[in-house]
Amino acid sequence: MKFKKIYIEITNRCNLNCSFCSNKYKKNKEMSIKEFEIVINKIKDYTNYIYLHVLGEPLIHSHFKQILNICKKHNIKVNITTNGVYLKDRINDILDSNIVRQINISLHSENNKNNYLEDILDSVGNIKNIIINYRFWTLNNKKLTNKMQDYLKKICQYYNKDINTINNIINDNTFISKEDKFVWPDINNSYYNEEGYCLGLKNQLGILSDGTVIICCLDSNGLSNLGNIFKNDLYDILNNEKSNNIINNFRNRKAYLEICKRCSFKERFNKMTCKNK
Repeated sequence: MKFKKIYIEITNRCNLNCSFCSNKYKKNKEMSIKEFEIVINKIKDYTNYIYLHVLGEPLIHSHFKQILNICKKHNIKVNITTNGVYLKDRINDILDSNIVRQINISLHSENNKNNYLEDILDSVGNIKNIIINYRFWTLNNKKLTNKMQDYLKKICQYYNKDINTINNIINDNTFISKEDKFVWPDINNSYYNEEGYCLGLKNQLGILSDGTVIICCLDSNGLSNLGNIFKNDLYDILNNEKSNNIINNFRNRKAYLEICKRCSFKERFNKMTCKNK
């Protein structure tokens, strides 16, 4: 089995405390360099790309540069999802590593940093060999807040684009992504649907900072818990009874796990598959 991407949460800590984030009750944990290299050695044959993210802010990891060096040693391309606050401080490490494929910058984050957007644009605006994705993922019925609208206007000005005609593509390597705010899956959600399809364990899986292997990047609390990468090989985790039940049920458009039944995000995949019929 080869995954399109594997999410690795190198830290669940964050420098912000955004209202839309689900990471409210977890004990702070940062993967050590030794732990991270264990993870890379166990997953490197299963994917070519990793995301340094489930929750938490990867750029605040105390050994971020070494994290990138390990990925370079094993020739695994890195995708970074960040709120961008410390991007200016880390951009030289990112460029020097020559292993980062994509940077997703969450511009819906709640922060009051001076020159926030200006520092981001100065850091990545002229990069040609890394995909830059400016994310606005907390829209309400496709509408930007006034602050996000201001950010978008400044981005368009920086790249000499007309805000009225831009179609989410700035250039070959620079994009704007807009999505309505989604509800994090939780067993206490009012949403419930046993029917549905998902790409979890099909083209992605995640590994939390404590080593818990999860079905997808939305299960930030590890409720799917397929096993622990520090204790077991990924092959054994992917081939245990629980993992097989998840995969086989999704093939029949059924959600096996309670967390999946409570996840409304799978409706997006249902719409995609309906369009492809």
